[in-house]
Amino acid sequence: MAAPGSLLSDSKAGDGGFGTGFEDPAPPEDRTGGGGSGWVSLIRARNDIDAHLVVGRLEQAGIETAMMKERGMPGAWLQGGSDPWAPVTILVRKIQLEDARLVLAEVAFEAPDADPQTLAASRWRGPVVWWVAAIGLGLLFTGLGLLQAANDMEECARPDACETSEP
Repeated sequence: MAAPGSLLSDSKAGDGGFGTGFEDPAPPEDRTGGGGSGWVSLIRARNDIDAHLVVGRLEQAGIETAMMKERGMPGAWLQGGSDPWAPVTILVRKIQLEDARLVLAEVAFEAPDADPQTLAASRWRGPVVWWVAAIGLGLLFTGLGLLQAANDMEECARPDACETSEP
């Protein structure tokens, strides 16, 4: 069974797996003083898709949420803040933090156990398909280039087919 902090699977952020990957929730805070209306970090999702899934579940439980996309990654400025694969921090109202943690714990305990064989197969399948496609395309383009070079050489083997610069 998945641990409460892992939420749906044991995948870690950046592992390339298909499971949802999250970091552990924020540690409990000292609640002395203050009105509790501020925003606090609940969890950091791996990307927009995972963040929207969690936010949808939290809003279904009546918890007010906000998302803050991380813009500190290399090349993030090229995306203009719209990179769907950038990590997202999910914020909740300070007064609803414990309720949000309970919702995440319920989701983690209700989720089916991850099948280790399926996770292992999905980790190697992506890179293998990519390399097979890259090598196949490399061989195809190399063959086409050699074929074109052979055709050009065959045409120039006959003197009347080649262009000459002589008058």
